[in-house]
Amino acid sequence: MAAIKTALITGGTSGIGLAIARKLASQNCNIILVGSRPSKDYSEAVQIVSKVAQTQAGSPWVKSYGVDVTKEADVTALMKVLQADNITLDIVVHSAGVFFDTPITDESSEAFDRMIAINVNGMWNIIRSALPLVKKGSENQPGGKIVALSSICSFFSFATYSGYCASKAAVTALTKSLALELGPMGININAVEPGRVETPMHDQLINDPAQAEILKSIASSNPSRRAFSSPDDIANVVAFLTSDAAQAMHGAAIVIDEGMSLGLGA
Repeated sequence: MAAIKTALITGGTSGIGLAIARKLASQNCNIILVGSRPSKDYSEAVQIVSKVAQTQAGSPWVKSYGVDVTKEADVTALMKVLQADNITLDIVVHSAGVFFDTPITDESSEAFDRMIAINVNGMWNIIRSALPLVKKGSENQPGGKIVALSSICSFFSFATYSGYCASKAAVTALTKSLALELGPMGININAVEPGRVETPMHDQLINDPAQAEILKSIASSNPSRRAFSSPDDIANVVAFLTSDAAQAMHGAAIVIDEGMSLGLGA
């Protein structure tokens, strides 16, 4: 049986992050779920992932913590707790993030600042603080794997979403630059760039009967003929990027968008 790995997943208590946690648990990984609210009870998410973990021969464990990733001191404190427990991180997935529009004529600077603080500064804080715990590798020995959740919005522009697009462009740029620094340590860092994903943030569009024709139009314009990817679609790609099979990949930005962006580039 392969050695049990340990994965830390920010945003791992819901949506895409939770799907990633379930996928990695199914591959015999210990799971550390990091939610955004220090006072919130994340036991439901722990139970969901634990149910998967319990099917594995190694009986991996699942833990949860609530941390505001925009606060460097709080992130550092979490890493000290993990270090005191002698935890080595084989995998770090930064899935925490927010999505909302920021029309420049109507929105405040505070909203833009919040977007950058969570989506960009949060990534920097997590990776910088986790780095001492991340497994180091060598030319012949795979080390730790880091994956950042970005978006096709890092490549393409969408009106009224300038804050989100800017933040995700920064996530992708950080990934590429950090790959140059972390690669010599034997650590791989890559990004995934989802398009529309069937998560709660799209519930209004998905569940509104008045939007049915729009959904059909979206689906028909995609090569896959699907309007949305599923969280599991994203999790499957992340599982590859966090495996030893991805040892040659550094600073890659993998698009997972049902082919939607092919039309945007036409």
